[in-house]
Amino acid sequence: MSFADLEAGAVRAPRKGRGPDATRALVFQITTAVASYRRLLNSLGTPKDTPALRDQLQKTSHNILQLAKDAKEKLRRAAEADKSVDTSADKRIADMKLAKDFATTMEEYRKLQNLAIQREMAFKPVVPQNSHPNYTTGDRSQEYGKMPEQHALLAESKRQEVLQLDNEIVFNEAIIEEREQAIQDIQQQIGDVHEAFKDLVTLVHMQGVTIGKFT
Repeated sequence: MSFADLEAGAVRAPRKGRGPDATRALVFQITTAVASYRRLLNSLGTPKDTPALRDQLQKTSHNILQLAKDAKEKLRRAAEADKSVDTSADKRIADMKLAKDFATTMEEYRKLQNLAIQREMAFKPVVPQNSHPNYTTGDRSQEYGKMPEQHALLAESKRQEVLQLDNEIVFNEAIIEEREQAIQDIQQQIGDVHEAFKDLVTLVHMQGVTIGKFT
């Protein structure tokens, strides 16, 4: 998989594998995806901020969560297997270290999501106060004094101004709605990551207890 694929959010779950090597590869893939998420996030709210970038950011985030679920399940199974007397001490230690590394990556990802919310909330599009220009008595008096052709041109010009202002309002309202939805999505993802992080902390603790029993 190329770096461009990761930037595009095209993070795919690896083929089903077994053993510590498959789990280690999965955790490494998540770490790489989080690095890509950080790189994309750095462009949020800058001139590089585009709908395509936001789409990549969202896809990368969702894929990280999917990969994290798979990794957490693999680590849970490894922790259960480590309770066996047939498991070597080296494997128990390696599994616990891998779980710690994974927990560190997920904690970093959670911090990045909090940063994403801050940047979304900081975005404030300029919305015109009035959708229609105000006409003063002097403006009307000037219009009455103009020739019919000039009056028609002036009326058309003002109509175009009104349409432009209305379009700006609709556009900005759509952007605001999009940002609010993005914030809600990130908040939901933060909740999921928080639960996964708590599970990992519990898992690491259990592995430490298991190692203590066999030493």
